[in-house]
Amino acid sequence: MKALWPFLVLLAAGCDRGAQIAPGQIVSNNPCVDGILAEIAAPGQIGAVSIWSHDPKSTSAPLDWAAARPALGTTAEEVIAARPRLLLTGNLAMGGTNNALARAGIPMRTYGVPASIAQSIAQVRDIAQAIGRQSAGEALVARIDAATRPATDKRRKTAIIWQSGGFVPGKGTLQDDLLARAGFANASATYGLKQWDILPVETLLQNPPDIVFLPEAAAGEDGRGLAARRRLLNHLGNRTQLIPFPDNLLFCGGPTIVKAMARIRHAA
Repeated sequence: MKALWPFLVLLAAGCDRGAQIAPGQIVSNNPCVDGILAEIAAPGQIGAVSIWSHDPKSTSAPLDWAAARPALGTTAEEVIAARPRLLLTGNLAMGGTNNALARAGIPMRTYGVPASIAQSIAQVRDIAQAIGRQSAGEALVARIDAATRPATDKRRKTAIIWQSGGFVPGKGTLQDDLLARAGFANASATYGLKQWDILPVETLLQNPPDIVFLPEAAAGEDGRGLAARRRLLNHLGNRTQLIPFPDNLLFCGGPTIVKAMARIRHAA
């Protein structure tokens, strides 16, 4: 493996982002992991964060915290150039990236998108253990537990979360778990939708739920689609509440659960 390093470093020499990162650090190229690290990592402990965390539209970590650290992409070349002592990443095995990093001897832990609050808590604990910050991890877990205590009101309003691109999360998603804990019945199944599916506006207008959570803003094609949905849904009048909701609170678990639950409970 030592013989491979000169070749691998040369391969990555053109990667500016990796070159900015001091070697031998804990780094992340997963924006959802970044959100957790911002809460539990010690000052100066994290050497790089995901490129997505430098974008205010996609970050789950505080932007000022993320911007104070170099950005790291998801290619094997960039990670190899960074020479971390530990990489916290997503499940990139499909493209062969994680396999390439494993062959290069990069120590790493991989994390997918949690499908429930319990899975998100398990991720927080695993990340905290990986960076030696178990006490801070448990403090975050306690906040998530407190924010997601199930509602006691038995009168369950129906709701959907209509995310950018028209996607609606159904059963088996973190968003469905959040709705249930807040006392809502996810209307996704009413329309025959799967775990993740696109809901036509016409279908919803025929049988609208009590509440529709819509993105606060969107750009480009998503923005035009969102504006069209709002115009059509306005015909429902008082039958359905349209609640603006920050899309970036629904990308990840971890500490964003606390903020997302506060907004959902307020609507309830």
